[in-house]
Amino acid sequence: MNILNETGCAADMQLREEIAERCRQQLKKLANARSRAASQEEWEGLRRPLLDTIRAAFPSFMYDREPIASRVVSRHHFGDYRVENVIFESYPGWEVNGTVYLPAQPGPYPGVVCPTGHSCKTGESYQISAQIFARNGYAAISFDPPGVAGEIGHLNNHFTNGLIGYLTGIWSNTHFVLDAIRCIDYLETRDDIDFSSGGVAMTGVSGGGATTIYASLLDERVRFLAPVCCLNEHESLHLTDWYTSCPEQLGTGLIAHGIDFTDLIALQAPKPCLIVGGREDDLFDYRNTQRLYHDAADIYRLYGRESELGLFLDDCGHAYSVNMANVVVSWMNRVFKPETPPLALSREDLMVQEPGLLHCHPSNEVNMYTINRDEGRRLLGSRAVPQGEAGQAYLRERLRLTLGLEESDFPREADAAAWSLRARVQEQKPAGAYQFRAVSLRTTPVSEVPGLFMRRTRPTGVGPKADASGRLPAVLMIDEGGKWDGFRSFGPLTALGESLVYSIDVSGFGELAPRPAWHDVAPWCDIERTLTYLSVAASRSIMGLRVRDALHAWHYMRSLPEVDPNRLVLAGKGLGATVALLTSMLIGPFHKLVLWDSLLNYQALTEEFPFAWKQSVVVPDILRHFDLQDLLRNAPCVDKTVINPLNAAREFVDLAHASALYSEDVRICSGLEESKARDAFVQAILAE
Repeated sequence: MNILNETGCAADMQLREEIAERCRQQLKKLANARSRAASQEEWEGLRRPLLDTIRAAFPSFMYDREPIASRVVSRHHFGDYRVENVIFESYPGWEVNGTVYLPAQPGPYPGVVCPTGHSCKTGESYQISAQIFARNGYAAISFDPPGVAGEIGHLNNHFTNGLIGYLTGIWSNTHFVLDAIRCIDYLETRDDIDFSSGGVAMTGVSGGGATTIYASLLDERVRFLAPVCCLNEHESLHLTDWYTSCPEQLGTGLIAHGIDFTDLIALQAPKPCLIVGGREDDLFDYRNTQRLYHDAADIYRLYGRESELGLFLDDCGHAYSVNMANVVVSWMNRVFKPETPPLALSREDLMVQEPGLLHCHPSNEVNMYTINRDEGRRLLGSRAVPQGEAGQAYLRERLRLTLGLEESDFPREADAAAWSLRARVQEQKPAGAYQFRAVSLRTTPVSEVPGLFMRRTRPTGVGPKADASGRLPAVLMIDEGGKWDGFRSFGPLTALGESLVYSIDVSGFGELAPRPAWHDVAPWCDIERTLTYLSVAASRSIMGLRVRDALHAWHYMRSLPEVDPNRLVLAGKGLGATVALLTSMLIGPFHKLVLWDSLLNYQALTEEFPFAWKQSVVVPDILRHFDLQDLLRNAPCVDKTVINPLNAAREFVDLAHASALYSEDVRICSGLEESKARDAFVQAILAE
């Protein structure tokens, strides 16, 4: 059944539309403020807090760097230029594999850092641009980013290992930008680099262009930047086309503060900047890049420096072409080598070298995985969650902030009459000894929660009975597999005696699972991945939306006259169990919490790889404040049961390990095969 909500939105488009609309409103607010800025002073009033927001998206160790120690791996001469392959650390144990392209003649030379896109530095786009810079008298350093088909790919996948960084507060972009900044530090150690202008140039294509933009905002030593084939608008790229960008494009809270790609360029003003694009680029439409350039140019005009922002479009695709590099040199010369004309180089003047000549063989002992793991362990040792009422108050407040919950997410309606205005009964059907009622509960003007109520039509003599007033015990069930899963084939939800069972689809589950986007044909694209990144950037995680849905469903169920408010059970399976646990801290005292196939805790996602949970499990910064065991210890219920806690790979967790992690009042069953786990689930709910 494909429900339509009050706005006519199909259920499988609901999550997409809710996240998109939130992002649009946030982006529009800053865009309007930017367009109204009539003076340099007005813009500076906006600029400073935006720069603070961007800086805060990166961990503190970005700004605590040790002196550079480097070693030369190999040297090669190619006539018109030469290369030195070097290794140095950007983070303790994390080795950058740099290839420095140098002019044939002696130095000193101005420096240019060339961040590589999400591929290997040996690719044609990277070699020919760096060669052109070297032949024009610059020292150009190129390096592999983590997680690509280069030398440092293992356990550095930005889509997976990088995603886990949201949990610890280490945004995946940290590794890309820090490497680029440390390249500047490295160049400063060389006697043949000319720093008389106060810094270096930086230019990269695709993901390297994004690195260029952020590094320039964080480090004033970037005196000129030229981002190539990487600029679009969130609206066209992510909110309309639903392209799955890398998580480096979407830092925690950046969209919440309205920061779009236009702002990332406007914030550079009055620094010299050349925007470069390809008219045949099938990822970054040049017409959007043009529009972005014109909007950012308005800010440069406020400084009287409109000539410092330029736009060059070449007749090429998603690449760093020879023409692009030649034009970038002419702009770099304005800053570093005034009055020096660029060489007129063509593709025939350049040669792509064998990859082995550029390899550095860096260590991979420290990588995204180990950094996140170690930070998770450090945070575990540094967290201090209070106990008792103080702990409950602390966790409620931290949950509200971490999940991005708002006042409207906490229902105020107290009785069935009030809730009836928000609940649409879609179907009522008898099915043997059961009566089903399909209800869609409105949570916002654009969002509804599909749910199924079930009650037996004949007494069973099993489990709790109706009380003297005829009120029934009730169970709210949240199943990652969808609201029907627990009912099919006389499933466990049909074996709960006379309890009223309310099974729901929260955002992204069951009917509300998002419809794939056309880009999902590509192996790196996935609509859930896209929505996860956008929700993090909008400070409204998908897990927060799921808790919002569960809160409304819980209060609706509790308001029904046939429900006994003293005998309420909150239950979940799979990722639905994590939603139930997060929700449990926000609903006040209740009777039972039953979690089945639940994630052991968020730290487990940092400890093991690969992980098998949906990407939308992520709650940004959660490990900086608490973990799931803190919630379970403090959950305001009488009875707590955990059946088959699972690790990152969704494998059984050792009972002793789970018991040591959780509090003594939690009943734990581990390693049960499906039929026995089902029996344990039913028994946990039915037990008096």
